[in-house]
Amino acid sequence: MPPKVKIPREAIIEKAFELTKAYGFEKVTARFLASELKCSTQPVFHAFRNMEELKEEVYKKTQKLFEETMLQQPSDTETPYFLSMGLKYVELAQKEKNLFRLLCMSDSGTRLESLYDLAKHVPVPIDRGVFVKTWIFTHGIATIVSTNTTNIAPEEIRQLLIEACAGFKLYHNENKGGSAYET
Repeated sequence: MPPKVKIPREAIIEKAFELTKAYGFEKVTARFLASELKCSTQPVFHAFRNMEELKEEVYKKTQKLFEETMLQQPSDTETPYFLSMGLKYVELAQKEKNLFRLLCMSDSGTRLESLYDLAKHVPVPIDRGVFVKTWIFTHGIATIVSTNTTNIAPEEIRQLLIEACAGFKLYHNENKGGSAYET
């Protein structure tokens, strides 16, 4: 009897992540993953109870990639940090379509109690109401570029985000605090 193949859990997650990037997680089966790892499905199911457990790990890895990328300081002094976050989010959606779909367009991951929970993780001061409205707008653009609904030039995306944020700030300031849902 041949010896059992032992593949580290991290190697399985990494390969599943790579396959998700290339094909989308819905195409990552235990058999496909095992063939890419050059083993049977046994090491996969030894490391994970089921494919859903593996999917959770791929989701976490995707979430970490998005967070690390979006939270990087802008590469130039002209771009405000918050704008840079939005631009990087849209760029990731465009370049990493399958990861974006897993992270933002699937039932995977955690649920927010409120959209305002998103604002808790922003490392720069910005009004929560302005942040949420701008982020919803940004997510819409990211979804459009991810699904190839239309082509939007990077400079146009930048201008749209600047104008949307400025408009939401103006609205918020004129209405003294914005939403009744804020705490």
